[in-house]
Amino acid sequence: MMQVLCYGDSNTWGYRPETDDRLIWEERYPGILSKRLGDGYRVTENGLCGRTTCFDSTWDPFVNGLEEANVCALVHAPIDIAVIMLGTNDCKDEYGAEADDIGQGMEKVAEVFEHAGAHIILAAPPVLRGLEKSPFYSEFGSGAEEKSRRLAECYQSLASRRGWEFLNVDTITSAGDYDRIHLDKEGHRRLAEGLYQRIVSKEERDE
Repeated sequence: MMQVLCYGDSNTWGYRPETDDRLIWEERYPGILSKRLGDGYRVTENGLCGRTTCFDSTWDPFVNGLEEANVCALVHAPIDIAVIMLGTNDCKDEYGAEADDIGQGMEKVAEVFEHAGAHIILAAPPVLRGLEKSPFYSEFGSGAEEKSRRLAECYQSLASRRGWEFLNVDTITSAGDYDRIHLDKEGHRRLAEGLYQRIVSKEERDE
């Protein structure tokens, strides 16, 4: 059975900002992907609200994605495919990180799963468009949109250099209108479909 891990932040966890709760499994992109792939695949998710690539928060001790990745790789072993979508929270003013810094953090996270034997799919999250209209704007600041816009370029270059796959989620869907950060139900569906196509085409190439 092919093991697929989705590793990410609140968009992998399935945060629903309108009601401050979580989308059900069948509405989250890992759950939709699991149904689309069907028998022969097992999709697991490891999403955490606030998770960064490798940065420590001054108020939340658990969000460093690199630290958790080492444990996650052991817990979910063996992992055949690791879908990694991080970088949104790294754009917050708190971390003072530029897109290149975030890319370096993403590389370290992906290396953990690569060393565990996984095929890597780097997913650049949706651009933070119109963030000034978001209730979370004060956490991100005026430079976050441009940082998030540059992530796709950084991740694509990284993936090319390391021989990993790259998926620009912003070309598939965008963040929901409510807070300009989180995917809505349709966004989860579109992302799942995009990942499904990537995974199926990989399996066809490997045959």
